[in-house]
Amino acid sequence: MPSAQEARWAAELTILAAEDNRLDLPAGLHTPVIDALRAKQDEEMRVLLTLTRSSDAVVQKRAMRALGRYENRAFSATLLQFLATGPARTEAAIAVVLSLRGDPLPIDRTGQQVQMAFELLAQLGSTENTADLGTYATAIGQLPYTRDIQVRAAEAFLLRQIQRVDSLQKLRALDADFAGALETLARVHGRLSQLSPETIEWLRRIVVNRRGLYTMSSRIAAMAALISGRGMDEDTLRVAAREIDKDAAELRRLAAVALGGGGSPLVQTERLDLITTVMGDPAIVVRIDALRAYARQEAGANGCLPLIEATKDPDLPVALMALDLLADQCREDANVTDRLVVEARTPPPGEWHRAAHALVSLAKRDPDRAKIPLGADIPHETWQVRMYAARAAAIMNDVVALERLAVDANPNVQEAALPALRKLKGAESDPVFVDILLRATDYQLLRTAARELAGAAAPPGLSSALLDALRRVTAEKRDSSRDVRLALLERIDELGEPDQAGHLVPLLQDFDITVAMAAAATLQKWTGKPMEIAPQLQPRPALPGRGELDEAGSVPARVTLASGRVIKITLLTDVAPLASVRFWRLAKEGYYNGLTFHRVVPNFVIQGGSPGANEYSGDGRFVHDEIGDVGNSRGSVGLSTRGRDTGDAQFYINLVDNPRLDSQYTVFGRVDKMDVVDLIAEGDRIDTISFEKEKDEKQMARRVLHCRSFYPGVLPWSLPACAAGVAAR
Repeated sequence: MPSAQEARWAAELTILAAEDNRLDLPAGLHTPVIDALRAKQDEEMRVLLTLTRSSDAVVQKRAMRALGRYENRAFSATLLQFLATGPARTEAAIAVVLSLRGDPLPIDRTGQQVQMAFELLAQLGSTENTADLGTYATAIGQLPYTRDIQVRAAEAFLLRQIQRVDSLQKLRALDADFAGALETLARVHGRLSQLSPETIEWLRRIVVNRRGLYTMSSRIAAMAALISGRGMDEDTLRVAAREIDKDAAELRRLAAVALGGGGSPLVQTERLDLITTVMGDPAIVVRIDALRAYARQEAGANGCLPLIEATKDPDLPVALMALDLLADQCREDANVTDRLVVEARTPPPGEWHRAAHALVSLAKRDPDRAKIPLGADIPHETWQVRMYAARAAAIMNDVVALERLAVDANPNVQEAALPALRKLKGAESDPVFVDILLRATDYQLLRTAARELAGAAAPPGLSSALLDALRRVTAEKRDSSRDVRLALLERIDELGEPDQAGHLVPLLQDFDITVAMAAAATLQKWTGKPMEIAPQLQPRPALPGRGELDEAGSVPARVTLASGRVIKITLLTDVAPLASVRFWRLAKEGYYNGLTFHRVVPNFVIQGGSPGANEYSGDGRFVHDEIGDVGNSRGSVGLSTRGRDTGDAQFYINLVDNPRLDSQYTVFGRVDKMDVVDLIAEGDRIDTISFEKEKDEKQMARRVLHCRSFYPGVLPWSLPACAAGVAAR
């Protein structure tokens, strides 16, 4: 007989397999193949339902989470039963919220499932278990309410519960969860119901923290809730902007955000004083939002000298923000234009960011003075410089420059030029688009070309070029080709002819159900006959083995940049095993070596891991979402997607707290220190990603022992990640 540990592992493999085979099957479509897929998926779901009643608490919780991740309200009733009774109520709460993200059932048009979930969670909210109460509060904040009375009831419950918790220890443990739940209510459901004055007063009290009762995480969450709920007052804003605690950078950043908003309660003089204070903050993220606040609120009355001075900031992200903001401020100030002209001079290789950003801003302010630097940048050896030149040329309506850049050797440069070229030249640009469709291999470029041809007059060769591009991309059999193929099919549907139907028939058996359905719709339109799809799904990659999970979580990933700087990422194998092991496997294979961080959005995220340095180029296979209760806080690492279950190995790192991303993306890692990440610039290259064993094995063993002693339910492969967390504390 298998041991208890072996039985648990077998159950875990079953759960992982069910999650990895999850399909978004088309509703109402019945074909033999689809019915067979449904039957297979239904069987997996039945197995999951059985495992939710497992005597092994860990297996039971994992099975509940897996059911929730289907985002199907058909499972909500079952999960609500576990919420009402049973030992795994907290996991059931998370799973219920996930399941309720699905479409309402036909028999539940009035939203009774959501109401029932709230009532059960509110009933459980009377528990004395502090950790559980925090989970229920978070779940209540995330329910998909549709009526104002529901939102008001949720807010009243959250406020009532925190008021009844009277011990200092419990208060410190819970206030961040309650404030976070209120922030979600205000942000997502503010149109249904605004926060009450009583709630706003409680949130202000947390931020001000006169008695020193509240943790910094609680104060940050409360500040975010006040911004979302439009409840900021003068005293709260002053305290937050001037907080000197070493962990208060995010609080001060939120103060800068509030200062830049239209609802700032301060008079102009004091507002300027506080904005000036945060513009001199030591934290990069604070200075960036402080510059935004100054540009929005003060530049018109007080001039742009502070923004000009900020272009000299020693930290590149701050300087680039200042250059970007100068595009639209102080339009009559010649000093601003002069500064941009100086900055836009042709940059040397590797030091292109300032000049490229300055060129785009200069193009907005003074197109005539931008012509000389634009002409110098078009042949620049760094492709990113040429891409920014295309953006500047689009602003300037410079057709000659756009024509040169539209045939550039780099597809990202071409893609940046195409929309403006189409807008300015119309049908005269058709030959450029046809040539791209016939020759290009980059998915983003092909997708943009197809989309820009909407409404075209179908010049000779266009429909054939579209079909040829579709054939080439389909032959690669990559999950990540879905977006470009759908764009091509949309244009073929518009511009093609019924006698071309034979080219689409093979797609009825495509490896992607979504593409097969799109092809069927076009064929039915052309032929007038109903079409059945019979998709031939590709085998899924091997599930993580026990050894892989153990090793992937045992030591942080050491991301070494070309500059020599290092980012360390701890993989959360217990939270997102599929995404974590996928990242670990690819890193071990050298997949990420030489790739870049191609997307840098100030005070939002940095994104990397694309072979083509764009959103649509990634690893060929998708990995399914593993949405959980780990939030998108500063330093968390998530899986970039373009829709449900479309992770293609690109990843992002949160530069600030981004609660609006919670329950939308898989979070599979955490950066230990953010000093290197804060300075990442667009195009910074990953040299290698390695996994190095901890030198002090005895110390690691002690940490594992600690985890076994204090967390007896932790899974075997989660012990290393747990030990890493002990080390971080």
